[in-house]
Amino acid sequence: MWEHRCKVAVSGVGFSRVTRSAEVPLAAHALEAVKGAVADSGLAMSDIDGLATYPELPATGHAVVDGVTIVSVNCMMAMLKLPNLSWHVQVETVNIGGAVQQAVNALLAGVCRYAVVWRAMHNPKGTYQNLPGTYAHGASQFTAPYGFGGPGQGMAVAYTRWLERHGQRREKMATLAVTQRRHSHKNPHAYFCGQPLTREDYLNSRMVAYPFCLYDCDIPVQGAVAIVLTAADRGRDLRPRPAYIAGYGQRLAFEVAGRIGSLSSYMEGGKSSSRLTWERSGFAPKDVDVAQIYDGFSASVIYGLESYGFCKEGEALDFIQDGRIELDGELPLNTFGGSLSTGRIHGLWHIIEGALQASGRAGERQVKDVHVSFVGASAPIVQGTTFIFVDEPY
Repeated sequence: MWEHRCKVAVSGVGFSRVTRSAEVPLAAHALEAVKGAVADSGLAMSDIDGLATYPELPATGHAVVDGVTIVSVNCMMAMLKLPNLSWHVQVETVNIGGAVQQAVNALLAGVCRYAVVWRAMHNPKGTYQNLPGTYAHGASQFTAPYGFGGPGQGMAVAYTRWLERHGQRREKMATLAVTQRRHSHKNPHAYFCGQPLTREDYLNSRMVAYPFCLYDCDIPVQGAVAIVLTAADRGRDLRPRPAYIAGYGQRLAFEVAGRIGSLSSYMEGGKSSSRLTWERSGFAPKDVDVAQIYDGFSASVIYGLESYGFCKEGEALDFIQDGRIELDGELPLNTFGGSLSTGRIHGLWHIIEGALQASGRAGERQVKDVHVSFVGASAPIVQGTTFIFVDEPY
């Protein structure tokens, strides 16, 4: 097991309001989330001495303007004017889970005492991802001419292969979309809170890239979330009950081919990342009480359930049926609604929910008797990051 298990804790979380598209500069959302997380932890802003983020944005056809379309570490430092800042990082790979892991490492090394990690997502008004199709560069020159203009098309090919290989039907995925929407009704921060989704809605929705329909895709939003981490011995003295990080894992993609990844790459990414997490934490899938698995597209959950070890390959669509992933089921899954119903703020919302469930602070959606909480915070083919949160150090 990892010598540093349970030595870092999550002591606060914060949220901005979530809107369908930009109404105010993105910096306002990020600042709201960071202030909320610091207040939730019982700290003063002057206590914060570490900052981390992953500022990259999806290709949306607009300029990168700090404070408007992204919120960098420099932007946050300018807004907060922290008097005791001693460490900061802005990761360019591994998505937001990598920023959290870097903050954990900084706290373990003693270079900061209280670190804030945020993720802010911009969604411009007007047509989403309205990009010119006149040229392609880099690896995408080999895929874009054939209609692969975004990650959805590439993942759809892999998911089609999965369905064919295992003799499954896409209609079974309705259970995931409908269940997560129901979970989102207990999350006041979710974009689709209070907006029901039925199985019939799912089955009758338009196709985006077969076999993905509209409700297999996360909802682009404008918003931000943030998390405060600290050394476990300090966290015990703070106001809310902390959640302890028992282990984490990370994996970068070996395969880069435009926006298309093979099914085997999705599976191997999840296996590699979670293997480290299970070994470091000393837990196994059978020990997990609740799970959050990244769902930029619904198929990511299927790959995650299988590659992380919760079920055998080819069985995930059957695994999620019959109430198993409900709040009172065998493995409550994406209990905050996931990106499909809460909004695309990448994996930090999954990490926050994993910590809230472990600390017993998830409100109406709290799962009973949570001791071990698992998080798969990003799509495993690209940048696989996984975490285990526990309710008590061990």
